[in-house]
Amino acid sequence: MKTGAVLEKDIRMKQIEITKFLEWAYRLELPKVERAGDGIGVSVASSWGMVASYGMLGTVIDAPLNSYGVVPVSMDEGDPHPDAMAVAQAVIALGCMRVGIGASWTPFPEWADGDGLVAEAVARVRARMESMAGAEVQTMLIARAVLGRKPDWRGQEPGRVMVMRNGRPAWFMKEAGQDAYGNHTEREVDGWNPRSRRPRPGAYRKQRLTGDVCGLAVDRFRRTVWACAVRHLRRELVSGVYGPLTAHVISDVVPTMAPWAVVSGVEDAGDPCGAVSLFL
Repeated sequence: MKTGAVLEKDIRMKQIEITKFLEWAYRLELPKVERAGDGIGVSVASSWGMVASYGMLGTVIDAPLNSYGVVPVSMDEGDPHPDAMAVAQAVIALGCMRVGIGASWTPFPEWADGDGLVAEAVARVRARMESMAGAEVQTMLIARAVLGRKPDWRGQEPGRVMVMRNGRPAWFMKEAGQDAYGNHTEREVDGWNPRSRRPRPGAYRKQRLTGDVCGLAVDRFRRTVWACAVRHLRRELVSGVYGPLTAHVISDVVPTMAPWAVVSGVEDAGDPCGAVSLFL
């Protein structure tokens, strides 16, 4: 049972969502820390001022950053709030973590893919997604906190069109062979016979996707990793791993792991438990 003093402290503490808590720390508090080494700052009210002027336009900001990855203020605004320092320590710890992708994870649970073209496209970038390191997760969290925006994930479902050659649907076929070690190989070759002007026996036609599925898959993966990292930070901060918070109570509201699945009504398929995880 809480004592009267503890209850009075809880009443005084501000309840806040974890995403808003990160924005407060990186936009208002951590910019108070001067750049390590020379203490040179930038004459803007906060790191948000610099982002509002340049970052939303996609321009590289040529300004010194402090040890917490944000543009420091030049005016004396005092030290960062202790709760913001706890946030910073939690984000720094993400640098030692890696990202794991379970076999059940898919960025497009709402799309029909009977021919497997979408799955093939996702497979081509899976290694790239699995290589995401903790430093990249840190950078993404800080950037999104300063911008006050969640990572974008929206995109159109692609159509399918025939693969063409010389203005006509192309024909393909599989050709068996051997490599230099005598192992069986199979390669795809032209399935059109120019002499008979007919497709060769066993030839087939192919379709291709009309949109950039690979790029959108990476965008949705990054959105899922961001949500996973934000949830992880909330658990760490609520449990007091980096010390008890003195002025904030973090609410239970957390970002959805797969908002595209929620929007399309297939949430269970798009956000399976443990499909994307952080680990040491």
